[in-house]
Amino acid sequence: MDDSIAIILNHLLNIKKVDVANISALDKARCKTKLASWNYSYEEFFKRSAFTEKDKGKILLALLFEGVNVKSIFEFLDWKGFEIIIASLFDELGFSVLSNYRFKDEFTRYEIDVIAFNFPYLFLIDCKYYKQPSSSIMKDAASKQKERTEVIYEVFPLISEELIKKLALPLKREIRLYPLIISWKDHNIQFSSDVPVIPFNQLSGFLQEIDEYREVIFNIPLLMN
Repeated sequence: MDDSIAIILNHLLNIKKVDVANISALDKARCKTKLASWNYSYEEFFKRSAFTEKDKGKILLALLFEGVNVKSIFEFLDWKGFEIIIASLFDELGFSVLSNYRFKDEFTRYEIDVIAFNFPYLFLIDCKYYKQPSSSIMKDAASKQKERTEVIYEVFPLISEELIKKLALPLKREIRLYPLIISWKDHNIQFSSDVPVIPFNQLSGFLQEIDEYREVIFNIPLLMN
């Protein structure tokens, strides 16, 4: 990763204050070129003190698609930044996306990091940004995400109106609820309690082959009324 990209990420993610006056002529030229390719003005970009999640996701995904090393980008992120990348990727792939969705049953409050829908798949995603995720951590995460999926199914009559509106869910059709765990570390796709644990760099491939997995991984069919 060259210095100009690091400068852009530091400002975009508000990691370290960027003193524009101290940016070298070469890095300034590189920043201008890179920002222009994403339809951002250099001057306006560095005048902004905050960016929306949509802006952050757009730039982070653009860097990944351009081949910037995943690990070097993720070194700039915290758990929230990782969730933004996941939500943005599903959006880029044509899914309807809802982030940080909160719901409850009679006794407990729950939260889903990212919900992504593309008929007939409704993915309930837990984003795990652990530096060194252990098998026990991922096993526990899969178990809890499976539980959240079962609870969403149980309380769906109470939350259906909101989800139909926000995710454009179809009526009179059967959709399927799938819990997913997505981690940032590189590893083989794993399964715990029949829930996929997918590394970020294999997510696109997994989604392209989802029809091969749909009957062998945990899911709950739901007929929309």
